[in-house]
Amino acid sequence: MAEASIDPGKPMSPQYYVGLQPELSTLDTAIDSDGILSTVTDGYDVLSVPITNPHFRSRVSRISQSVSDPAIVPHIAPPIYPEVNFAPNSTYAQHVLGMCAKWIELDSTDPRIAGVSAQILKHELSYASFCGLSYVIVPGPTRRNNVALYAESLNAALAAVPYINIIVHLAMAETGVEDPSGPDVPAPVDAMSIWDIWNSVRTICDYTSRLSVGLQLPAKLPPQTVVSRWFAEPITVLFISANIFLSNPKGYPVLSKAHQFLLFKYMKIKPYTILQDVREATQIRTSSKLSSKQDERAYLIYMRHLHTILPSPTAMEKFGRGYQDYLQNPLQPLRDNLESGTYEVFEKDPVKYAQYEKAIFGALSERGPNPYGQPVIVAVVGAGRGPLIACALRASERAKVPIFAYAVEKNPNAYTYLLQRKKLQWQSNVEIVFTDMRSWNPTHKVDIMVSELLGSFGDNELSPECLDGVQCVLKSNGIMIPQSYSSHFIPAMSPKIFSSIRSQNKEDIMNTPYVVMLQAVDLLGMEIKQAWEFRHPCLYIGANAQWPASHRIGGPQHQRYDGLQNDDSTATVGRDTPIDIGNEHNNRHVKARFSIESRGVMHGFVGYFESVLYGDVEISTRPDTINKKSKDMVSWFPIWFPISTPLYVPDDAEIEISVWRKTDNRKVWYEWSVETFVLVPVPGLGSDNRDSIASASPARATSTPTKRVRLGCSKLHNPGGKYSSMLL
Repeated sequence: MAEASIDPGKPMSPQYYVGLQPELSTLDTAIDSDGILSTVTDGYDVLSVPITNPHFRSRVSRISQSVSDPAIVPHIAPPIYPEVNFAPNSTYAQHVLGMCAKWIELDSTDPRIAGVSAQILKHELSYASFCGLSYVIVPGPTRRNNVALYAESLNAALAAVPYINIIVHLAMAETGVEDPSGPDVPAPVDAMSIWDIWNSVRTICDYTSRLSVGLQLPAKLPPQTVVSRWFAEPITVLFISANIFLSNPKGYPVLSKAHQFLLFKYMKIKPYTILQDVREATQIRTSSKLSSKQDERAYLIYMRHLHTILPSPTAMEKFGRGYQDYLQNPLQPLRDNLESGTYEVFEKDPVKYAQYEKAIFGALSERGPNPYGQPVIVAVVGAGRGPLIACALRASERAKVPIFAYAVEKNPNAYTYLLQRKKLQWQSNVEIVFTDMRSWNPTHKVDIMVSELLGSFGDNELSPECLDGVQCVLKSNGIMIPQSYSSHFIPAMSPKIFSSIRSQNKEDIMNTPYVVMLQAVDLLGMEIKQAWEFRHPCLYIGANAQWPASHRIGGPQHQRYDGLQNDDSTATVGRDTPIDIGNEHNNRHVKARFSIESRGVMHGFVGYFESVLYGDVEISTRPDTINKKSKDMVSWFPIWFPISTPLYVPDDAEIEISVWRKTDNRKVWYEWSVETFVLVPVPGLGSDNRDSIASASPARATSTPTKRVRLGCSKLHNPGGKYSSMLL
């Protein structure tokens, strides 16, 4: 187990920071630079130090007692030496986290105490800012019913001291809340109450980025729902008391497996880890034969050891490193010509191309060699730099089925690159075609058509429209890869993403879906649900199209047909039958209901996709199916649909999300809105009441009927494609 040390003259460099919170009894006098240096060179990265000491508290107490009128809030002058614990020093400021006095009560019901506390908070923040500190830790609320006053005091302090960040020190859950999967029976307390208080504080302070959480890890961990909710929050510090450590057979301090797993999860967001009560715990432990100095350092050494045994990052985490929770506009390859670097990033995904090659191999094997000795015609539409051409040629060799391949590409620069590959690698059995696939008119019909036009939501890069336009060159018994793809979604909570979007203060940003490598996100729903599906070849395109009768000229227009319904009113339309097709058949609409077991705040919803390439060969970005269908595939991040106003959702509630995919034959866009409901037990309510259901979830089934009461709803986002769309 390696020990870490820092040269105080250089910027802090470790990936994970471990700090120490010394006992208050050692801080009766100011800490000088040598004291901070001593702590840092002992292996710690930061020191958590109270800004003021008992001398300041004694003065505040004397002043408060001298004012007898209960209606008057005493005036408190700023602390002076020796009432402060450290002096300004820019060299060491980066190694210090300031701590506000633990004895202040910003949420006191006594106006005098609350007023004095607010003054002390501003004084301490001001001094910390003067000393060059970036973060100050403030004790959390002590009363549930006065959170607004506490939050108002924080907000006023942030406004008064503009260059400081506040960390609110909070317990992870109420004392007695334990994971029900553990051996102890959980106490009848509210597991989410502390998070609820934080959410109120954060909301009242208007999601300021200068406010974050310092989370105290308990000896017994709360349910996983609580752990997941906190993971989505802006956690700057994890406080770990040395008293919650266990002793291994050799007497060294260790954490339980449950605590280790929690730390492994939270270390992904790289908070400071502050060790508390180290000296006290060292004195209590009697099994260790180490000296006192070495024994105190055993906790630090163990934390450094945990950093060395972190689980290996997943393929997606490696691929997306540095892009966590970073908003990116989805690509529009139909509108834009992509750069070579963009293509190169996609081509680094071996899993996707292995699945495509497997799908092409399956299609060639099933089709077999041409009975007339002619090669099977394979077209890769939207060929890019040619990775699918290479897949097709390898699949042809494996299947022992000769092919002739077309590489169709509209990007002039990619076309030039394809010509080079043809000359150097592919030669005569590949033809490069420079055109928009929708305008392509080859001399021979195509047996197998392959494309990689899928976006993070499946259809958001206009795969349906592109493939509709080129389907006319496919033989009547031709095969398209992929054969189908479906969009999936689930409501989610991410204060970080919401704050990032809102900080840009632009209306269009709140009405635009973004591609995001999700990290600080908690999925609220109990299951991911399918929105819609597209299948290829499209049954409603071509000479013998099977269309709902309502879509023939003279029938009612704009009737939705999403490919998932069975419609008996179809008509076989001949080559000369007039049809008002347009792009209406690619419109979609879904309204899905999600059960919410534990309270949270919805900031948007996450979109994924699944695709059947051919037969049983599939790819997926859904977190619950990706390992089964396309493990370690990294080509697509999820897509995030924001909502402009966060929606609070209580326990045993429901969220209904409505999403539309619309077109006006010039562009395609999404619209979305959200509704929230709470389930209220209504004894005696008739079972035939249309608004009543048995319960919020199967896990909490009850014989008492419940009525769905609407809590709130969002606006309709992106109406008419006003803010974001994909051009045809």
